[in-house]
Amino acid sequence: MAFHGLGAAVSNLLLASLFSVFAYAHLTRFLAQPRLSLLLVVAVESLVVVMLIIRREPDRTQHGWKSWLATSIGTFAPVFLRPIDASADLLVGQVLQLVAFGLQILAVLSLNRSFGLLPAHRGVKSDGLYRWVRHPLYHAYLLANLGYLANNMSLQNFLVLAVGTSFQIVRILQEESLLLEYPAYERYTRATRWRLLPTIW
Repeated sequence: MAFHGLGAAVSNLLLASLFSVFAYAHLTRFLAQPRLSLLLVVAVESLVVVMLIIRREPDRTQHGWKSWLATSIGTFAPVFLRPIDASADLLVGQVLQLVAFGLQILAVLSLNRSFGLLPAHRGVKSDGLYRWVRHPLYHAYLLANLGYLANNMSLQNFLVLAVGTSFQIVRILQEESLLLEYPAYERYTRATRWRLLPTIW
């Protein structure tokens, strides 16, 4: 049991380190060229780092290769996003990112220590943002990524987000294949119809 706990702690620290590198890249660019969107990335990714370190162990985790692939690419593709040289952000990008980062913070704080990456059962959340869509954190990621792309348009960033979003969709389906085995989550899906985008999917 102690060995398992040590392994989980090391895994959390490694993941937190990866997100820290991403946050640091944007902090460096912000210090050289202050832009609100860059500072917001630093703030949200720093929150993710904290949640990765303090998260609790799940009751059950899905470890199949499809889950690992979808989680790895869906989660870490945005790490390859890079800010472009620009004197200012576009208004539409700023609005999208401000709204998205606010939603991300609310969703992450709502998950609290239930925050995780691989499909896992850490209880069912059904209040707050989870009344509107079943995956509000992924919804916020999508909005944030669109805003980021508007402010940092490049072929690399577009391809990174297209691939990352595709695997996030697979990731959602993998998560729900596990969670639907629990009656509480099945009841939740009847009350909250939309997975990611209200009225669409």
